[in-house]
Amino acid sequence: MALKLGRRAAGVCAGLACAAYAGTLRAGNEDSFLFGDRASLTAGATVASITDTAAIWYNPAALGQNRRGRLELSGTAFTLRWRPIPNGLALDLPSSRLESSIDSKELYVVPTSLAAVREIGDDVSVGVGLFVTEQDLFNFERSLMASDGTVDLDVAGALTGTDIRYNAGPAIGWQATPRLRVGASIFGVYELRHELRKLFVDARIAGAYAATFFQRIVDASVTRIGAELVVGAQLDAGAGWMVGFAARSPRLVFHEGAQTDNSTALISTGPGVPTVTTSTVDHALIGAAGTGFTRPPRFALGAAKRFEPIEVSAEVELRPPAFEAKRFVWNVRVGALWSAGPNTELGAGVFTDRSDAGVPAAFPDSRVDYYGLTAGWKQRNVLRLESGEHAGSLQFSTTIAVRYALGTGESTRIRFDFRDTASSGQVGRIADERVDVTYHELSLYLGTGFEF
Repeated sequence: MALKLGRRAAGVCAGLACAAYAGTLRAGNEDSFLFGDRASLTAGATVASITDTAAIWYNPAALGQNRRGRLELSGTAFTLRWRPIPNGLALDLPSSRLESSIDSKELYVVPTSLAAVREIGDDVSVGVGLFVTEQDLFNFERSLMASDGTVDLDVAGALTGTDIRYNAGPAIGWQATPRLRVGASIFGVYELRHELRKLFVDARIAGAYAATFFQRIVDASVTRIGAELVVGAQLDAGAGWMVGFAARSPRLVFHEGAQTDNSTALISTGPGVPTVTTSTVDHALIGAAGTGFTRPPRFALGAAKRFEPIEVSAEVELRPPAFEAKRFVWNVRVGALWSAGPNTELGAGVFTDRSDAGVPAAFPDSRVDYYGLTAGWKQRNVLRLESGEHAGSLQFSTTIAVRYALGTGESTRIRFDFRDTASSGQVGRIADERVDVTYHELSLYLGTGFEF
């Protein structure tokens, strides 16, 4: 008899696969979001040319040129992550194999940054910022029915979870000479990952074992608290040229809390055969990496050139294979800003965001390199003040930008084996296999600023 698949088969795959194996779900790469107006307009090519409060994150040396008080709030109005895995689920039944794709779509809002900067003395400014450097929310609930005439399967799977990382802390920038600026930021880092996985399989079999029920529930959470340091420099090289350098320290985790509850139950029955009953509970931690340095250092070097009314910037970032990083990574970012009027700017850029993860081993591990572009518009409104005020004007700004990234790389699929269930009463698990994937990310950025 031909293999038959229920109508909602494709939808179950993500929940089923994640519920069935204790892999680690990886959301985006290290640069899933852009912070501040200039970065959003120029694809993050900012280390040499950043001027807004996002300098706290990208290159704190830029704060040395600040002469005003600034408050900026930015957010991603929506982020769509679409991550299909072709043939991500395979079910081996006695007469044939069923293969089906996994398709994960997530749409949500991310409040990416809140930052304030203030001049405290001649050529010295300080700032403080909060940056949402990763946020991934997922929730899948699906069911699957399949049959080949000898095995009838009724499967229900679910995966819900949260993956969040916050960076927050102060920064200082100093105009050391008329052309040279230096600065530093220190960030506290908070990371949270929580996953709840459920899998239920009810199999009706034409064989010695007539019925098999399989259940697995995994509840895993990990929290981390750590710190990062950023130091940077900017040089006005003359003739409209600017050069910038920034170094981000390895991420130091000094506290980690992890908990995993994993229970599995299997019951198989049939006339004339002994009942198979298996029940296990374990607490082997999922996603725990321990304390100490967890992420490698990052080094960015860039240059920018003003060709009135256009400014072009480019930079390269290097990341060595250290700690959790498994391979050497380099990324490139190039952007341009055009002053379309006294208070209007248009920007566009291209970027890479390559992963330093190792070769995927178990679902839902992946290693995906992203290549993308940004484009946007910024409008300023200036309110003149009377003489004698601290500043000559108040400035309000609004920025709208879009970011699209195409991801290519490898993920994993899983296989369940029901070929011997009729005679053994067991459900087999075949080692995960790698598959090529293409992912998509689309974001709409909204930013607003106030200078006084």
